[in-house]
Amino acid sequence: MRPEPEIAIEGIGALFRVDSADRETVRAWRNAPDVRAAMYTRHEISADEHESWWDRHVSDPARHMFIAAIDGVMLGVVSVSWPPGAKHASWAFYAAPDAPRGAGRRMEALALELAFGAMGVETLDCEVRVENVRVIALHQMFGFAPAGEITRETPEGPVKAVQLVLTSQSWAARRAGVLAELGHSGEAS
Repeated sequence: MRPEPEIAIEGIGALFRVDSADRETVRAWRNAPDVRAAMYTRHEISADEHESWWDRHVSDPARHMFIAAIDGVMLGVVSVSWPPGAKHASWAFYAAPDAPRGAGRRMEALALELAFGAMGVETLDCEVRVENVRVIALHQMFGFAPAGEITRETPEGPVKAVQLVLTSQSWAARRAGVLAELGHSGEAS
């Protein structure tokens, strides 16, 4: 049984901190073809590589990784890089292969509510591969604005990404409409 969620919004879902029981599930999701296609590196992640990545993430106090779920159905992973007390954070997400339709929107709403709420972040950014136009459009629906392009060097070669930024003021201006569209009044717990 999972502990209390970090955030829960009725009708949208909840974010639960990952624990060791999630380790293999997260590896399986990271290796799903649709997830790999959106990552900076696209190779299949070995058990050893995942162990090393997992250990770095869960032991770093600036990295916060969550399982998103609604009504017991897992939606995917939300990751927020945020040194406690900082006013700026970065985030990323990926859906579980069998996540229900709309999982990305739910995870994004939960991440924004957590970042701009309990974490007290003033700006939140993310990077998306330039060819992933569907996710870029999703972020823009939530108010993220393009902030430029960057080329990341990876073991598989250079990868171009779009940088997107959202401020707490921009989120506040869209928040009620977005949450209402997702079927909620806007109260988070």
